Amino acid sequence: MSFCESFTRESVTKSLMGDPIEEQWQVNSEAFAELIGGTGTPHHQEILVPCLDRMIGDVTGKDLLDAGCGEGYLSRRYAKKGASVTGVDISRKLIKLCNFHTIGNARYHVGNICALDESYESSFDIALCNLVLLNVPCLDDALKGFHRVLRENGILVFSVVHPAFNFYGPGTWEMGKKDPETRRRRGLFFKVDNYFDEHEYQRYWRTRQGEKFPVPISFFHRTISTYANAVVETGLDILEIDEPQPVSDDDFFDRERRIPFFMVVKAKKP
Repeated sequence: MSFCESFTRESVTKSLMGDPIEEQWQVNSEAFAELIGGTGTPHHQEILVPCLDRMIGDVTGKDLLDAGCGEGYLSRRYAKKGASVTGVDISRKLIKLCNFHTIGNARYHVGNICALDESYESSFDIALCNLVLLNVPCLDDALKGFHRVLRENGILVFSVVHPAFNFYGPGTWEMGKKDPETRRRRGLFFKVDNYFDEHEYQRYWRTRQGEKFPVPISFFHRTISTYANAVVETGLDILEIDEPQPVSDDDFFDRERRIPFFMVVKAKKP
C-alpha cells in the first residue's frame, strides 16, 4: 500500500478539495510571505537555491512549472533567467501576492498539485516542486501529475526537508546555549526515532521575529526510500539525489554543515 493510500479516503478527499490544507495556507499566507521576504530565507539562499540552480540548469526559452509556488520568489527568479513560468498554488492569497509582484514572462493560477489542470498535458520542459511534497498527502498523485505535464525528456526537480533529519517530523535537535554571535542556539546532537512511521505531523512555523504562525501546518513524514520508489513507480528516471551543504562558511550554519537540512531530487521523463 502506498503512503497516500494509508490515509483514510475522507482525509485524502478533503485534501484534494483543499480542506484543511488550503485553509492552513490561506490563514498563514501573510506570515509566510513575510518569512520568505521576496527572496527566500537564509537557508533557502545559502543552501537550497544554489542546488536548485545547478540541477535545473539553463532555463532560457523553456517552459517551467513552479508547483506550489507560494509567494512566487522562485517563479520570479527563473522568469528573470529566461524561462516562461507558470506558478500554481492552492492559496488564493498567495497567488494574489504572486500577481502583485509578477514580471512579464510569469503567470499564476490557483490550483492543487494533487490534481494538476488537465490543460497542462505535455506543456513543460521543467517541473519544479520546492518544499511542497512534504506538506501534502498525495505524493503518488502529485508525481503522476508531474509526469503527465512534462514533455518528453523534461525534468522534475523537487526538494523536501531531509527525511532522516526532519524536525517537522520524528526528529529534533538537542539544544545547548545560544551563541552570542550567531544568535542561534548551539546544536548538541540530532535525535530521531520511529523513522519508518510515516504519518502526518502538525507543526508551527515561526516568523523572523520568533512568533508562531497563526495556525499549524501539516507535514507528512516519509522515508527516503518512499520518495525514491514513488518517483520510479511513476515512470520517471532518477538522475540525481543531493543533500546540499551551505555555500557560506558563516558560523550561523554550523548545524547545517553537520547534518543535511534538505534533500533534492532530479528526475527525467524518458
